[in-house]
Amino acid sequence: MTEKQIGTARGMAIGALVSMVVIGLQYHFRVLVPAEASFLSDIRFVMRADIVLVLWLLAGIARIATVRFFSPQDIDGSGLTTPSAAVSVDRAVLQNTLEQLVLAQGAYFAMVAASHRTVVLIPALVLLFSVGRLLFWRGYERGAAHRACGFALTFYPTIFACLVAVVAMV
Repeated sequence: MTEKQIGTARGMAIGALVSMVVIGLQYHFRVLVPAEASFLSDIRFVMRADIVLVLWLLAGIARIATVRFFSPQDIDGSGLTTPSAAVSVDRAVLQNTLEQLVLAQGAYFAMVAASHRTVVLIPALVLLFSVGRLLFWRGYERGAAHRACGFALTFYPTIFACLVAVVAMV
Protein backbone atom coordinates (compact mmCIF):
# COMPACT_ATOMS: atom_id res chain seq x y z
CA MET A 1 0.00 0.00 0.00
CA THR A 2 1.12 3.54 -0.67
CA GLU A 3 1.71 6.12 2.04
CA LYS A 4 -1.51 7.88 1.00
CA GLN A 5 -3.47 4.64 1.32
CA ILE A 6 -2.02 3.95 4.74
CA GLY A 7 -2.83 7.50 5.88
CA THR A 8 -6.34 7.19 4.51
CA ALA A 9 -6.88 3.83 6.22
CA ARG A 10 -5.59 5.32 9.47
CA GLY A 11 -7.99 8.27 9.21
CA MET A 12 -10.92 5.97 8.43
CA ALA A 13 -10.06 3.73 11.39
CA ILE A 14 -9.82 6.71 13.74
CA GLY A 15 -13.17 7.97 12.46
CA ALA A 16 -14.75 4.55 13.00
CA LEU A 17 -13.35 4.27 16.53
CA VAL A 18 -14.42 7.79 17.51
CA SER A 19 -17.88 7.11 16.06
CA MET A 20 -18.28 3.96 18.14
CA VAL A 21 -17.15 5.72 21.32
CA VAL A 22 -19.42 8.74 20.82
CA ILE A 23 -22.45 6.60 19.94
CA GLY A 24 -21.75 4.35 22.94
CA LEU A 25 -21.44 7.32 25.28
CA GLN A 26 -24.65 8.82 23.95
CA TYR A 27 -26.51 5.55 24.39
CA HIS A 28 -25.28 5.31 27.98
CA PHE A 29 -25.65 8.95 29.10
CA ARG A 30 -28.62 9.94 26.88
CA VAL A 31 -27.68 13.60 26.42
CA LEU A 32 -30.26 15.95 24.84
CA VAL A 33 -32.89 13.24 24.49
CA PRO A 34 -36.52 14.37 24.15
CA ALA A 35 -38.65 13.89 27.27
CA GLU A 36 -41.81 13.09 25.33
CA ALA A 37 -42.08 9.54 24.00
CA SER A 38 -44.26 9.16 20.94
CA PHE A 39 -43.78 8.48 17.26
CA LEU A 40 -44.74 12.05 16.38
CA SER A 41 -42.39 13.56 18.95
CA ASP A 42 -39.56 11.34 17.67
CA ILE A 43 -40.13 12.48 14.09
CA ARG A 44 -40.25 16.11 15.21
CA PHE A 45 -37.00 15.60 17.10
CA VAL A 46 -35.28 14.19 14.01
CA MET A 47 -36.63 17.04 11.88
CA ARG A 48 -35.30 19.64 14.35
CA ALA A 49 -31.93 17.88 14.58
CA ASP A 50 -31.68 17.62 10.80
CA ILE A 51 -31.50 21.40 10.48
CA VAL A 52 -27.89 21.06 11.62
CA LEU A 53 -27.18 18.84 8.59
CA VAL A 54 -28.95 21.30 6.32
CA LEU A 55 -26.79 24.13 7.69
CA TRP A 56 -23.69 22.28 6.45
CA LEU A 57 -25.21 22.21 2.98
CA LEU A 58 -26.08 25.88 3.23
CA ALA A 59 -22.50 26.68 4.31
CA GLY A 60 -21.13 24.85 1.27
CA ILE A 61 -23.41 26.73 -1.10
CA ALA A 62 -22.57 30.05 0.56
CA ARG A 63 -18.86 29.28 0.30
CA ILE A 64 -19.07 28.66 -3.44
CA ALA A 65 -21.20 31.76 -3.98
CA THR A 66 -18.66 33.87 -2.11
CA VAL A 67 -15.66 32.44 -3.96
CA ARG A 68 -17.42 32.94 -7.30
CA PHE A 69 -18.37 36.52 -6.51
CA PHE A 70 -14.77 37.49 -5.80
CA SER A 71 -13.26 35.52 -8.69
CA PRO A 72 -13.39 36.98 -12.21
CA GLN A 73 -12.81 33.45 -13.56
CA ASP A 74 -15.70 31.94 -11.62
CA ILE A 75 -18.32 34.68 -11.43
CA ASP A 76 -20.25 33.44 -14.48
CA GLY A 77 -20.67 29.96 -12.97
CA SER A 78 -19.27 26.55 -13.78
CA GLY A 79 -21.67 26.00 -16.65
CA LEU A 80 -20.17 28.88 -18.59
CA THR A 81 -16.51 28.76 -17.59
CA THR A 82 -13.84 26.36 -16.43
CA PRO A 83 -13.92 26.54 -12.63
CA SER A 84 -10.87 27.63 -10.68
CA ALA A 85 -9.14 25.20 -8.35
CA ALA A 86 -10.83 26.85 -5.36
CA VAL A 87 -14.32 26.41 -6.80
CA SER A 88 -13.52 22.86 -7.92
CA VAL A 89 -12.54 21.89 -4.37
CA ASP A 90 -15.56 23.61 -2.86
CA ARG A 91 -17.88 21.94 -5.38
CA ALA A 92 -16.43 18.53 -4.51
CA VAL A 93 -16.97 19.19 -0.79
CA LEU A 94 -20.50 20.43 -1.46
CA GLN A 95 -21.33 17.41 -3.62
CA ASN A 96 -20.09 15.00 -0.97
CA THR A 97 -21.97 16.91 1.73
CA LEU A 98 -25.20 16.67 -0.27
CA GLU A 99 -24.70 12.93 -0.75
CA GLN A 100 -23.94 12.40 2.92
CA LEU A 101 -26.89 14.54 4.00
CA VAL A 102 -29.39 12.60 1.88
CA LEU A 103 -28.11 9.29 3.24
CA ALA A 104 -28.03 10.50 6.84
CA GLN A 105 -31.51 12.02 6.82
CA GLY A 106 -33.01 8.90 5.31
CA ALA A 107 -31.18 6.70 7.81
CA TYR A 108 -32.20 8.81 10.82
CA PHE A 109 -35.88 8.78 9.87
CA ALA A 110 -35.83 5.05 9.06
CA MET A 111 -34.11 4.27 12.34
CA VAL A 112 -36.51 6.27 14.50
CA ALA A 113 -39.53 5.02 12.55
CA ALA A 114 -38.40 1.43 13.14
CA SER A 115 -37.98 1.81 16.90
CA HIS A 116 -38.69 4.58 19.40
CA ARG A 117 -35.69 3.49 21.49
CA THR A 118 -33.28 4.66 18.77
CA VAL A 119 -34.17 8.35 19.08
CA VAL A 120 -31.55 8.53 21.84
CA LEU A 121 -28.83 8.14 19.18
CA ILE A 122 -29.82 11.18 17.09
CA PRO A 123 -27.78 13.80 19.03
CA ALA A 124 -24.60 11.70 18.67
CA LEU A 125 -25.24 11.08 14.97
CA VAL A 126 -25.75 14.80 14.30
CA LEU A 127 -22.65 15.70 16.32
CA LEU A 128 -20.55 13.17 14.41
CA PHE A 129 -21.95 14.43 11.09
CA SER A 130 -20.99 18.00 11.99
CA VAL A 131 -17.49 17.23 13.22
CA GLY A 132 -17.02 14.97 10.21
CA ARG A 133 -18.05 17.65 7.75
CA LEU A 134 -15.75 20.18 9.38
CA LEU A 135 -12.75 17.85 9.24
CA PHE A 136 -13.59 16.73 5.69
CA TRP A 137 -13.88 20.33 4.50
CA ARG A 138 -10.69 21.48 6.22
CA GLY A 139 -8.68 18.47 5.05
CA TYR A 140 -9.96 18.17 1.50
CA GLU A 141 -7.27 20.24 -0.24
CA ARG A 142 -4.51 18.36 1.57
CA GLY A 143 -5.53 14.99 0.13
CA ALA A 144 -7.30 11.75 0.93
CA ALA A 145 -5.45 11.02 4.17
CA HIS A 146 -6.38 14.44 5.56
CA ARG A 147 -10.07 14.14 4.79
CA ALA A 148 -10.50 10.44 5.63
CA CYS A 149 -11.32 10.86 9.31
CA GLY A 150 -13.92 13.52 8.48
CA PHE A 151 -15.45 11.28 5.85
CA ALA A 152 -15.54 8.35 8.26
CA LEU A 153 -17.15 10.45 11.02
CA THR A 154 -19.92 11.30 8.59
CA PHE A 155 -20.30 7.99 6.77
CA TYR A 156 -19.86 5.26 9.39
CA PRO A 157 -22.53 6.61 11.76
CA THR A 158 -24.94 6.68 8.81
CA ILE A 159 -24.14 3.06 8.04
CA PHE A 160 -24.72 2.31 11.72
CA ALA A 161 -28.11 4.08 11.63
CA CYS A 162 -29.10 2.08 8.54
CA LEU A 163 -28.12 -1.19 10.21
CA VAL A 164 -30.02 -0.26 13.38
CA ALA A 165 -33.09 0.55 11.28
CA VAL A 166 -32.93 -2.77 9.42
CA VAL A 167 -32.40 -4.77 12.62
CA ALA A 168 -35.23 -2.91 14.37
CA MET A 169 -37.59 -3.70 11.50
CA VAL A 170 -36.87 -7.43 11.64
